[in-house]
Amino acid sequence: EANAYFVDKSLLIKEVIEASGQILLLPRPRRFGKTMNLSMLRYFFDLSMPENKKLYKDLKIWQEKEIMTHCCRYPVIFMSFKDIKARTWEKSFAQIKEIISELFQNYSYLLETDTLTEKEKSDFKNIIEETAEEAKFESSLKNLSEYLYRYHKERAVILIDEYDTPIHSAYGKFYEDVISFMRNLLSGAFKDNSYLYKGVI
Repeated sequence: EANAYFVDKSLLIKEVIEASGQILLLPRPRRFGKTMNLSMLRYFFDLSMPENKKLYKDLKIWQEKEIMTHCCRYPVIFMSFKDIKARTWEKSFAQIKEIISELFQNYSYLLETDTLTEKEKSDFKNIIEETAEEAKFESSLKNLSEYLYRYHKERAVILIDEYDTPIHSAYGKFYEDVISFMRNLLSGAFKDNSYLYKGVI
């Protein structure tokens, strides 16, 4: 739209889909295009934005007919921890709760369906209102992927950007608190999650 340059890395999508691993960790230096690539993956997979298919028309991935059947097909959970840079665990956790709350607000349409039980709806609302217990936030990504699967009948794609930012900020101060929370959040989302199609961190 801005008539800017775009380096065609769209075949990364094919690599993600065809990778034997369900979860891919992509550690790269700063300014290496990690966020751009996650954004490309997000717009490719996200079923809520079918109009985005046209973005790939002039890219190499368009020639991959089998891969293109995955375009705009899956519920996508995208989170970035880039702004979690607090000096205490209390402030850091407050910031984490806020971004998880914003994430859940994107899927508040689930509250208007019969997909969730009354208990699940209550937990969902407590996440949005940031009043849920810490354990509920730790299991939030796993639970959300299950809810989306029930509604859309497709497993979720989970994309996490800058997961290490709150960990770096906590080092030497409240490291154990952050490590404990992030371990539970990410293992719930990625380890033995039967509602996950692909995960990229």
